[in-house]
Amino acid sequence: MKKNYIIIAILASVWGIIEMQLGTLMHATRLPFVGLLMMAVGIFFQTTARYVTKMRGSALLVAVVVSFLKLLIIGGIAFATVIAIFIQSAILELVYSVNSPSRLRMSFAGGAAVSYSLLHPFLTMPLFMGFTVFDAYHRVTSSGSLLLGLSADSGLIILAALLGIHFLTGFISAYISRNIAGKLNAIGLRPGSAGERLP
Repeated sequence: MKKNYIIIAILASVWGIIEMQLGTLMHATRLPFVGLLMMAVGIFFQTTARYVTKMRGSALLVAVVVSFLKLLIIGGIAFATVIAIFIQSAILELVYSVNSPSRLRMSFAGGAAVSYSLLHPFLTMPLFMGFTVFDAYHRVTSSGSLLLGLSADSGLIILAALLGIHFLTGFISAYISRNIAGKLNAIGLRPGSAGERLP
Protein backbone atom coordinates (compact mmCIF):
# COMPACT_ATOMS: atom_id res chain seq x y z
CA MET A 1 0.00 0.00 0.00
CA LYS A 2 2.91 2.35 0.72
CA LYS A 3 4.02 1.89 -2.90
CA ASN A 4 0.64 3.20 -4.06
CA TYR A 5 1.11 6.45 -2.17
CA ILE A 6 4.61 6.87 -3.60
CA ILE A 7 3.24 6.42 -7.14
CA ILE A 8 0.46 8.93 -6.44
CA ALA A 9 2.94 11.43 -4.98
CA ILE A 10 5.24 11.17 -8.02
CA LEU A 11 2.44 11.54 -10.57
CA ALA A 12 0.87 14.42 -8.63
CA SER A 13 4.22 16.20 -8.33
CA VAL A 14 4.83 16.00 -12.08
CA TRP A 15 1.32 17.31 -12.76
CA GLY A 16 1.84 20.05 -10.17
CA ILE A 17 5.05 21.22 -11.84
CA ILE A 18 3.36 21.33 -15.25
CA GLU A 19 0.34 23.11 -13.74
CA MET A 20 2.47 25.78 -12.11
CA GLN A 21 4.88 26.35 -14.99
CA LEU A 22 2.84 25.88 -18.15
CA GLY A 23 -0.50 26.81 -16.59
CA THR A 24 0.82 30.04 -15.08
CA LEU A 25 2.46 31.01 -18.38
CA MET A 26 -0.73 30.35 -20.35
CA HIS A 27 -2.84 32.33 -17.88
CA ALA A 28 -0.36 35.21 -18.05
CA THR A 29 -0.67 35.34 -21.83
CA ARG A 30 -4.47 35.37 -21.42
CA LEU A 31 -5.02 32.50 -23.83
CA PRO A 32 -8.64 31.29 -24.04
CA PHE A 33 -9.72 27.95 -22.59
CA VAL A 34 -6.55 27.38 -20.57
CA GLY A 35 -8.66 25.28 -18.22
CA LEU A 36 -9.47 22.88 -21.06
CA LEU A 37 -5.80 22.13 -21.70
CA MET A 38 -4.72 22.04 -18.07
CA MET A 39 -7.60 19.81 -17.00
CA ALA A 40 -6.78 17.44 -19.84
CA VAL A 41 -3.23 17.24 -18.48
CA GLY A 42 -4.60 16.58 -15.01
CA ILE A 43 -6.90 13.85 -16.29
CA PHE A 44 -3.90 12.15 -17.86
CA PHE A 45 -2.11 11.87 -14.52
CA GLN A 46 -5.22 11.04 -12.50
CA THR A 47 -6.24 8.25 -14.88
CA THR A 48 -2.72 6.87 -14.76
CA ALA A 49 -2.78 6.94 -10.95
CA ARG A 50 -6.15 5.18 -10.82
CA TYR A 51 -5.16 2.40 -13.18
CA VAL A 52 -1.68 1.78 -11.82
CA THR A 53 -2.56 1.87 -8.10
CA LYS A 54 -6.04 0.32 -8.44
CA MET A 55 -7.11 2.53 -5.51
CA ARG A 56 -10.51 4.12 -5.06
CA GLY A 57 -10.04 7.78 -4.22
CA SER A 58 -6.69 8.03 -6.02
CA ALA A 59 -7.92 10.96 -8.15
CA LEU A 60 -8.77 12.90 -5.00
CA LEU A 61 -5.41 12.05 -3.42
CA VAL A 62 -3.63 13.35 -6.52
CA ALA A 63 -5.75 16.52 -6.29
CA VAL A 64 -4.75 17.03 -2.65
CA VAL A 65 -1.05 16.93 -3.50
CA VAL A 66 -1.36 19.21 -6.54
CA SER A 67 -3.55 21.69 -4.65
CA PHE A 68 -1.11 21.79 -1.74
CA LEU A 69 1.77 22.54 -4.12
CA LYS A 70 -0.17 25.28 -5.91
CA LEU A 71 -1.30 26.99 -2.71
CA LEU A 72 2.16 26.67 -1.15
CA ILE A 73 4.06 28.12 -4.11
CA ILE A 74 1.53 30.38 -5.84
CA GLY A 75 -0.68 31.29 -2.90
CA GLY A 76 -4.31 32.39 -2.66
CA ILE A 77 -4.59 33.42 -6.30
CA ALA A 78 -4.67 29.71 -7.11
CA PHE A 79 -7.80 29.15 -5.02
CA ALA A 80 -10.21 29.18 -7.98
CA THR A 81 -8.03 26.65 -9.80
CA VAL A 82 -7.90 24.45 -6.71
CA ILE A 83 -11.70 24.40 -6.59
CA ALA A 84 -11.76 23.30 -10.24
CA ILE A 85 -9.25 20.53 -9.56
CA PHE A 86 -11.31 19.14 -6.68
CA ILE A 87 -14.59 19.28 -8.59
CA GLN A 88 -12.90 17.59 -11.54
CA SER A 89 -11.58 14.88 -9.22
CA ALA A 90 -14.97 14.36 -7.59
CA ILE A 91 -16.54 13.89 -11.05
CA LEU A 92 -13.88 11.30 -11.90
CA GLU A 93 -14.51 9.34 -8.73
CA LEU A 94 -18.28 9.56 -9.18
CA VAL A 95 -18.17 8.20 -12.74
CA TYR A 96 -15.68 5.47 -11.77
CA SER A 97 -18.00 4.39 -8.91
CA VAL A 98 -16.86 0.76 -9.08
CA ASN A 99 -13.76 -1.15 -8.01
CA SER A 100 -12.72 -2.00 -11.56
CA PRO A 101 -13.75 0.72 -14.02
CA SER A 102 -13.52 -0.38 -17.63
CA ARG A 103 -11.49 1.40 -20.29
CA LEU A 104 -14.68 3.00 -21.64
CA ARG A 105 -15.83 4.13 -18.18
CA MET A 106 -12.42 5.66 -17.43
CA SER A 107 -12.44 7.49 -20.77
CA PHE A 108 -16.01 8.71 -20.17
CA ALA A 109 -14.96 9.91 -16.71
CA GLY A 110 -12.18 11.92 -18.31
CA GLY A 111 -14.59 13.49 -20.77
CA ALA A 112 -17.09 14.38 -18.05
CA ALA A 113 -14.42 15.88 -15.81
CA VAL A 114 -12.85 18.05 -18.51
CA SER A 115 -16.32 19.22 -19.58
CA TYR A 116 -16.62 20.87 -16.18
CA SER A 117 -13.92 23.40 -17.12
CA LEU A 118 -16.40 24.97 -19.53
CA LEU A 119 -18.80 25.54 -16.62
CA HIS A 120 -16.17 26.66 -14.12
CA PRO A 121 -16.29 30.39 -15.06
CA PHE A 122 -20.03 30.38 -14.25
CA LEU A 123 -19.08 29.47 -10.67
CA THR A 124 -15.86 31.39 -10.08
CA MET A 125 -16.59 34.68 -11.86
CA PRO A 126 -19.62 35.49 -9.66
CA LEU A 127 -17.95 34.13 -6.49
CA PHE A 128 -14.46 35.61 -6.79
CA MET A 129 -14.50 38.36 -9.42
CA GLY A 130 -17.72 40.21 -8.77
CA PHE A 131 -19.17 39.41 -12.18
CA THR A 132 -22.56 37.94 -13.00
CA VAL A 133 -23.47 34.66 -14.64
CA PHE A 134 -24.34 36.66 -17.76
CA ASP A 135 -20.81 38.12 -17.78
CA ALA A 136 -19.45 34.58 -17.64
CA TYR A 137 -21.74 33.56 -20.48
CA HIS A 138 -20.54 36.48 -22.60
CA ARG A 139 -16.89 35.70 -21.88
CA VAL A 140 -17.24 32.01 -22.76
CA THR A 141 -19.28 32.58 -25.91
CA SER A 142 -17.00 35.42 -27.08
CA SER A 143 -13.92 33.21 -26.73
CA GLY A 144 -15.77 30.36 -28.40
CA SER A 145 -16.82 32.63 -31.23
CA LEU A 146 -13.18 33.45 -31.97
CA LEU A 147 -12.10 29.83 -31.66
CA LEU A 148 -14.87 28.37 -33.83
CA GLY A 149 -15.30 31.23 -36.27
CA LEU A 150 -18.99 31.58 -35.43
CA SER A 151 -21.05 34.67 -34.77
CA ALA A 152 -21.17 35.65 -31.11
CA ASP A 153 -24.97 35.74 -31.47
CA SER A 154 -24.98 31.93 -31.82
CA GLY A 155 -24.45 31.51 -28.08
CA LEU A 156 -26.15 28.18 -27.54
CA ILE A 157 -24.57 26.63 -30.63
CA ILE A 158 -21.16 27.82 -29.44
CA LEU A 159 -21.73 26.37 -25.98
CA ALA A 160 -22.84 23.03 -27.43
CA ALA A 161 -19.82 22.88 -29.73
CA LEU A 162 -17.45 23.82 -26.91
CA LEU A 163 -18.99 21.19 -24.66
CA GLY A 164 -18.36 18.57 -27.33
CA ILE A 165 -14.76 19.71 -27.73
CA HIS A 166 -14.18 19.62 -23.97
CA PHE A 167 -15.71 16.17 -23.61
CA LEU A 168 -13.76 14.74 -26.54
CA THR A 169 -10.49 16.22 -25.26
CA GLY A 170 -10.98 14.67 -21.82
CA PHE A 171 -12.10 11.35 -23.33
CA ILE A 172 -8.98 11.15 -25.52
CA SER A 173 -6.67 12.20 -22.68
CA ALA A 174 -8.06 9.50 -20.38
CA TYR A 175 -8.02 6.89 -23.15
CA ILE A 176 -4.37 7.56 -23.98
CA SER A 177 -3.46 7.62 -20.30
CA ARG A 178 -5.24 4.31 -19.71
CA ASN A 179 -3.26 2.71 -22.53
CA ILE A 180 0.05 4.06 -21.25
CA ALA A 181 -0.80 2.98 -17.71
CA GLY A 182 -1.52 -0.52 -19.03
CA LYS A 183 1.95 -0.62 -20.57
CA LEU A 184 3.47 0.55 -17.28
CA ASN A 185 1.68 -2.32 -15.55
CA ALA A 186 3.01 -4.73 -18.15
CA ILE A 187 6.63 -3.72 -17.51
CA GLY A 188 6.32 -4.09 -13.77
CA LEU A 189 4.84 -0.89 -12.30
CA ARG A 190 2.16 -2.54 -10.19
CA PRO A 191 0.17 -1.52 -7.12
CA GLY A 192 0.95 -2.32 -3.52
CA SER A 193 -0.57 -5.15 -1.57
CA ALA A 194 -4.26 -4.36 -1.89
CA GLY A 195 -5.19 -3.85 -5.53
CA GLU A 196 -7.48 -5.49 -8.01
CA ARG A 197 -6.54 -5.81 -11.65
CA LEU A 198 -8.54 -3.57 -13.93
CA PRO A 199 -9.81 -4.83 -17.28
